[in-house]
Amino acid sequence: MNRRERRPNHERAAQVPLPTASPSIAAQVFVEAVRYHQTDQIAEAETLYRAILILDPRHAEASYNLGVLLQTRGNLADAALAYRHAIALRPDFVGAYSNLGTALQDCGRLDEAIDAYRRAITLQPDFAMAHMNLGVALKEQGKFDEAVLSYQRAIAIEPAYDHAHANLGAALLEMNQPALAVEACRHAVTVNPGMAVGYCNLGAAFKALNRLDEAEGAYRQAVVASPDLPEAHFCLAQILLLQGSYKAGWAEYEWRWKLKEYGWLENLHGRFGQPAWAGEPLAGKTILIYAEQGLGDTIQFARYLPLLRQQGATVMLAVQPPLIKLLQALDGITVIPLDQKPLPPFDVHCALLTLAARCETTLDTIPADIPYLAANPLETRLWRDRIGGPGLRVGLVWAGNPSQRGDRMRSPRLAAMAPLFDVPDVQFVGLQLGAGRQDLIAYPPPANFLDLGGEIMNFAETAAIMAGLDLVISSCTAPLHLAGALGVPVWGVIPFAPHFVWQLGRSDSPWYPSLRLYRQERAGQDWKSTMDRVVADLSIVAEQRAAAVRPMALAGAA
Repeated sequence: MNRRERRPNHERAAQVPLPTASPSIAAQVFVEAVRYHQTDQIAEAETLYRAILILDPRHAEASYNLGVLLQTRGNLADAALAYRHAIALRPDFVGAYSNLGTALQDCGRLDEAIDAYRRAITLQPDFAMAHMNLGVALKEQGKFDEAVLSYQRAIAIEPAYDHAHANLGAALLEMNQPALAVEACRHAVTVNPGMAVGYCNLGAAFKALNRLDEAEGAYRQAVVASPDLPEAHFCLAQILLLQGSYKAGWAEYEWRWKLKEYGWLENLHGRFGQPAWAGEPLAGKTILIYAEQGLGDTIQFARYLPLLRQQGATVMLAVQPPLIKLLQALDGITVIPLDQKPLPPFDVHCALLTLAARCETTLDTIPADIPYLAANPLETRLWRDRIGGPGLRVGLVWAGNPSQRGDRMRSPRLAAMAPLFDVPDVQFVGLQLGAGRQDLIAYPPPANFLDLGGEIMNFAETAAIMAGLDLVISSCTAPLHLAGALGVPVWGVIPFAPHFVWQLGRSDSPWYPSLRLYRQERAGQDWKSTMDRVVADLSIVAEQRAAAVRPMALAGAA
């Protein structure tokens, strides 16, 4: 978790009685405006700040404080205008540059924000907060090395700067240096023992090292420090689920709805007038289930829908468009686009991943009636004929969605998988979609690689291709779940610190019986040793397949 910091500086004038209008009166009105502002009488403060700027348009401090007020209220565009006006009046106004940076950054205008922070630092090189906020902006741009330097400069100026230590830990974690991240986050919570964000970042660093007991402890400390912080509960949920503590984990997982990134559902459909399903009998009712996270999550948790039908429910599923055709194969399930308006009538609703909690899922009761998804037989034959060729048919996926948090850690990329191409008697089939296809430019595949990714229109087509393959090898992304749901043999290449569904210390998965997991062996490791094991096992399978189809020698032949 990253946190920018704002320290609004309501500049004070001498406290004198509120007068009537004249140019010199503006300073006196400013005193009253600041008093209102500091006592949270916001409407009155705004009225006076605006009045001051009418009385004296060159009152830089009033313009600055108006910007602070507007920014606090979320009016970022007008806040930026107010800061720019203050700067125009006072080109050395360091605080205005700094707050302009935070307003621009909140608007997603990172380049302009970075320029504002740098101007503040040029004017005041020891301005620790500007260095720290610059680091946050640089990290958001993926410039982790530069972000680390900015955080370190802030700490050199202000050694007890808790936010800078915590953000340094987050940046080091992005650079796959979890041990250093632990050290930085420990500094943060030592300086500020009540810093929930620092404990959250410490928990994330411990999780990256698979030190789950310590991660759980850090997240519980975050909950103690800030009981209503949804990030702390959500991260604690993932640790509990990773450990197999499903009952407690699913309960904590419900905190996700208080995270800002989960506000999209209300923005999409507004608040549902119908009640959420709480686990009561569903016979005779229509339930709306809606996808909520990534495509892989939707595929994985679609297994619960037949259980609802068995209860006598009419089930309507709202999902992402690329999955509609695939999931329409689910018997008796009505599948609609996630953004369909208006929605058909329904009685109760439930988020897809909440079904695990409502069905009281434990490790021993995971619905694993595989396959629960199926490919179209005609499309499967057409794709199989298209692939053709002798040898073992192996599908490859090497990267996930780069917008997903932690994708750099979970995606080995094509170059790391390249040693597979040296295994004889294998026909490789590229199933990669999205941004990962750029790897094909940097690493042109060999003759035993057939790229179909550019022709795939939806996941129903991916399923049809997979149904005609002998094996799929995939990173931790949606096609891995799809192969498992289809019952196709699949090998998952997963990072040292995995998604909670894969747990630790096992090569199989209770979610997908046809899945074999190949894990990185330690934190910060590249993929070489992992891929060496995959290559060795694939060589054995390919040789066994070649031997099985090799014609027997004729009796008496020389």
